[in-house]
Amino acid sequence: MGAGGHGPRRAVTSLRARFAELPAALRWAILGAAAVLVATLVASAAWSWTERRETAAARAFAAVQAAVQPALASGQPADLESAAKKLNQFLSDHPRSRVLAQAWYMLGDVEFHRQRWDAAATAFAEAARRDKGSVGALSRLGEGYAYEAKGDPGRALQAYQPALAGRGPSDFLYGELLLAKARVQELSKDSAGAVTTYKQYLKDLPSGDHAEEVRIRLALLGSSG
Repeated sequence: MGAGGHGPRRAVTSLRARFAELPAALRWAILGAAAVLVATLVASAAWSWTERRETAAARAFAAVQAAVQPALASGQPADLESAAKKLNQFLSDHPRSRVLAQAWYMLGDVEFHRQRWDAAATAFAEAARRDKGSVGALSRLGEGYAYEAKGDPGRALQAYQPALAGRGPSDFLYGELLLAKARVQELSKDSAGAVTTYKQYLKDLPSGDHAEEVRIRLALLGSSG
């Protein structure tokens, strides 16, 4: 048994000796190739695991969506409470899913329908933190609506303002965000700020769906478009 154990050790020692005798450049090339191979194997295993995780999360989220949509449509307290529990369970079970922003947005929508304004604002803020695209902008809008409903126009403005950053007339939410910003400026007694925002709307969206409404607001504020 002892002699058998010496065989593999002698072979390893021999390989090390031969490796040490190789030119330095060749040794580095072999080591580099080995490192690339190991990294590739690790990356492949990680990718496979991630894809399995995402597939499971996608199936779970589809099931949650199937339960949430009818709850939002019915508006019944018991249905909404059940939907909120399912969403919170999904968020707990899949904290790194690619659909996390959508799940937080949906939770914000559910909590808004439950009139739990702080919970809705928190969920929308989490969604916006995870997405800088359309979901993020919609979430900022939802967060602002939640604070408006709570009677906190200052916090609502803090939600709308960053959502407007980098957006322009071609963005589908731009007009809605401008109107929301002007509305909370009025609620905050910032008439000058509201006038500026309303005029921005008319400048950028002269044929917008709410252009006539904006002109009326400007007239009531003692200004003209």
